[in-house]
Formats: sequence, C-alpha cells, structure tokens
Amino acid sequence: MKRHESQTAVNPSRSGFSLIELLVVIVIIGILMALILPAIGRVRYRAQVQQTSAELTQLDTAISKFASDFGVGPSSELVVTEDPSVTTWDSSPALILTRTRLRRVWPQLSFSGSDDFNADGAFTGDSGSDATLTLTGSEALVFFLAGVMSRDQNSNAIVDPAEVGLAPTWIGFSKNPVAPFLTTGSNRIDPIFTFDPARLVDTDGDGMREDLDSLPGQQTPIHFVSSNNGQGYSPSMSLYVQADGRTPWNKDSHQLISPGSDGNLGFVPTAGLKGPYTKDAKLTGGRLTEADNIANFNPGTTLSN
Repeated sequence: MKRHESQTAVNPSRSGFSLIELLVVIVIIGILMALILPAIGRVRYRAQVQQTSAELTQLDTAISKFASDFGVGPSSELVVTEDPSVTTWDSSPALILTRTRLRRVWPQLSFSGSDDFNADGAFTGDSGSDATLTLTGSEALVFFLAGVMSRDQNSNAIVDPAEVGLAPTWIGFSKNPVAPFLTTGSNRIDPIFTFDPARLVDTDGDGMREDLDSLPGQQTPIHFVSSNNGQGYSPSMSLYVQADGRTPWNKDSHQLISPGSDGNLGFVPTAGLKGPYTKDAKLTGGRLTEADNIANFNPGTTLSN
C-alpha cells in the first residue's frame, strides 16, 4: 500500500530590503549626514584658521630675525624712486622719510644708484610721472624679508627685454653697505623668509608683490603695519587699538592681519583707521566683515572667536 505524505508549502527565503525599509535607511543616513557634515566643516575651518595663525607666527619670527640682524625692524610704508637722476631722495616728504628709514637699516646707503625695484627693466617706478613706487603693508614686508627682486638671468645687471616676462626671484640683499639693492654679485645676505611664489600677488599693478595667506581662494593680502620700532604707528596705516581707542595692539612692534575666509579685511589698509577691539567682544553690525580676521595679537583664532 502506497503511503502518501502531505506536503507543506515552504516560503522562499527573504532577500534584501523592502522599499519602505530602504527609504527609512536613506532618511536616517540623510539625518546623520546633516549632523556630521557641518561638524566636519567646522573642524576643517578651525584647522585652516590655526594654520593661518601659524603662518602669521612664522612671519613674526622672520620680522624678529630681521630686527636682530639689522638692528631695526622693517617699516610698513616706503616710497622709493627708480629715477637715476634723483640722487638725494629729498624731492618730497615721502622720499625724505623713506631715506631716513632705509638709512636706519643701511647707515652707509648711497642713493645715487639706479635701482630697478620691480625688476621690469624700465626704471619708471609704477609708470607715473615721477618714477616712484609706493610700498605699503605686505609689499614692504616682502621687500624687507625676501630682498630685492630680480629677473636678470644673464647677470648683466639689467633686465633685458627677453627677461621681462620671466617669473621674478627674490635674492636677498647685497652685502655692499653702500649699495645693498644690487642684484649682481655672490656676496649676499640671503632672504630672511622664503615666501611661496604661488601666494605672491600684485593687486595694485606696480610690479611689487604682496603675500596671501593659505586660506582657500584667498585674494586679499595680509595686512602688515609697523610701529616703526616703537616710535609710533604711521597715521596713514589702518590698525587695531585697544578698548581705550588709542593704544595699538602690539604698540611697540607690529600687527599682522589676515582678512580671513571672506577675503575682506573690513577696512582700507591705507586709510589710517583705528578699529577698537577687545578680545572678549564680538564684532557685529557694520564691522561683521572683520569678525573672521586673524591677527597676530590674537593667535589661534579669529577676532570674533
């Protein structure tokens, strides 16, 4: 007799997620990303701020070395002339002041040479009528810390037409005490600081370079302003003062200010403005653009930390 066994249906094993479950997972991932990404962005931004602050500290160190080597710190405001017929630098108050400042660095400096400061081979300064160049802020800092600019590859003491389009190099200063701006000769003082060429820009078109910080997309140079070795900050240079509205931060040395991630200092560097700032206050309202500035007198963070 044949035995019949009953058969029971076996459900097939379940594979994957249902559509609803997938949607739930996607929503959860979206929520997590919404929480995590801003935190990652904040961490990245803090790291960028700290890196920029460290760059200002490196410049501080280089400025201190310049002061140690030369006996005075670098000025943040100069007017130089490339006109070979101007041999006394006394034709304007600005030239007289520059002559005094340069003589503090090089006491034997002669002003009778033909110096092509922007290395364009033309000896016309910024192409104005008086063949002068005005170096302010970062321009002056690059000049003092990196030295004279050169495109003279064949060492004939001039920039030939074929060399005008070459990328410049900074070669420090000549050890000749009478003519430190010579670009020829091997007896030289090396640059005190090596700037990243990719971060050297010419925002005013005069051929003299200015230094950018490393913040992504930065286009505004670091602002440098000197106290002129404790003799007083220039009235034409903008700077930060303490709560009393008079006493500059770093009153006997200098200020270095990055414009921060927005690329906006919030003031004109050469307007002679004095911005009050206290470390426990927030910059708001009309000064909100200054809030992300990074300064050497408030290291490691922004002004409105």
